[in-house]
Amino acid sequence: METNPYKTPVAQLEPTLATGVSGTYGPFRDNGPLKSILLILLVLDSMFVLFTSGVLNYLDMEQYQSDEYWLTDEPSRLDAIIDMANSAHGILIIVTVVVFAMWINRSCKNAWLLDPPRMRITPGWSVGYYFIPILNLWKPYLAMKEIRSASYGRDHALRRTLPLWWTFWIISSMLGQIIFRMYLNSDSDESYLMACKLSFVSVPVDVILNYIAMILVTGITTAQKRRLAQWHA
Repeated sequence: METNPYKTPVAQLEPTLATGVSGTYGPFRDNGPLKSILLILLVLDSMFVLFTSGVLNYLDMEQYQSDEYWLTDEPSRLDAIIDMANSAHGILIIVTVVVFAMWINRSCKNAWLLDPPRMRITPGWSVGYYFIPILNLWKPYLAMKEIRSASYGRDHALRRTLPLWWTFWIISSMLGQIIFRMYLNSDSDESYLMACKLSFVSVPVDVILNYIAMILVTGITTAQKRRLAQWHA
């Protein structure tokens, strides 16, 4: 069937991925579905943060300072709700960490395919550095910078987003450790209430972190697909 030369071509909204392309760590991985799942998880995590560290934390402070709460030996209904919400949030965090690790690993493998000279950190270490004390303060950031540069083909892409993401990641991690230890070692009303107040501080930090992470994940995933399509056009 002949193509009408006068017909207006239909614009492609999504770049067409090249097939049969393979690099140091195998073929190109389409991270689009994984990105969508991760975005949903990050939105859910933000909602849980607002609910658990915000609403329930405030109600817990009010309850903790009431005289009626200490007159009964059994846990209150609010205590049960807090335990259930924290357990559900904990499961969500584990799932989010696993999916995020998968996305980083696959994105790093794609980066080795798109621009090997820019890459130094392997896909395995791009995830493993997050779990090694001291090294996890800067090595994961360097890995993400390499992935960013190889994905976009330039070093200045996301030049503000990437440092901002890592800054909030460090602050969120430190706050989480401090709050956890304060709750664990709280031996007085003052220390417990201080931990509750610090939890309020972590709410905007975690929500902003999730938002920046969504921008980062979306940007790198789209850039990798676009660059592969242009590279093999």
